[in-house]
Amino acid sequence: MRPQMAARPLHLFEAGVVTETRFAGMAAAPGALSEHFVTRLGPEKHVRVPFNPRDRWVTAAREACRTLGDAIGSSLRGGATCAVLGGECTLVAGTLAGAIPVEPDIALVYFDAHGDFNTLATTPSHYVGGMCLAHVCGRSVAPLLWPGSHKIAEDHVALVGGRALDPGERTNLDRSKVTRIRFDAERADVSGIIAFARKRKIWLHVDIDVVDPAEVGAVVFPAAGGVSLALLGEAITSLASVSDVRGFEICGYDPTLDAKRKLPRVLADLFSALGAKVLA
Repeated sequence: MRPQMAARPLHLFEAGVVTETRFAGMAAAPGALSEHFVTRLGPEKHVRVPFNPRDRWVTAAREACRTLGDAIGSSLRGGATCAVLGGECTLVAGTLAGAIPVEPDIALVYFDAHGDFNTLATTPSHYVGGMCLAHVCGRSVAPLLWPGSHKIAEDHVALVGGRALDPGERTNLDRSKVTRIRFDAERADVSGIIAFARKRKIWLHVDIDVVDPAEVGAVVFPAAGGVSLALLGEAITSLASVSDVRGFEICGYDPTLDAKRKLPRVLADLFSALGAKVLA
């Protein structure tokens, strides 16, 4: 049993937030995923967050993150558990903006093949999604700051995976208080994840590129050497067994790269096991 955890309703959010035209495929991910997640998780509430970029992608992402944050905060205050279908990882700026005022001590467990810990001083690409974890930790990425964002203390953050880092990003992480947990094909430190999460309130972020691209190829930034889907499932359900998961988000899926649309059902099955733990 999870510590101090009563049964809660589930609120499901679709938030296809992306910040550049070239990643527009990820904006369609929530629509591709939602049917299967609704069936498997049975949410009490289902919300589609508007995302209307036209030609102003970053502005639209800011607006969607603000709307998402308000909705997350309202759901958490009402005692619900939140599930978010993204979109790119940038949406974490919205979800944490909603979660932190309600749960000031919440910890972030961030599964990703990458670090997302660049700043404007270190980024080789200026991709906002590659700076979003640094942003929510309070690192300066002006002028791309999300209005209304709330800083999370670095010692409340665990980066799980992070096998594909830019040089400057690696330096940023080395100088931070973020906990880094190995999670790849050579070593998957599930015990380290459990130790970090134990008896904490958790916001769980999962970019599916943490899984090896041989098994999950429908991602924009594939990185060889990832874990299996089965091991990811084991890790997140183990985490949920020892912590109070207040919300979780799934990012990085691009349905335009999944011609047979096999992944939505697979992911819904995997996360329904997490839901069973979280909502028990």
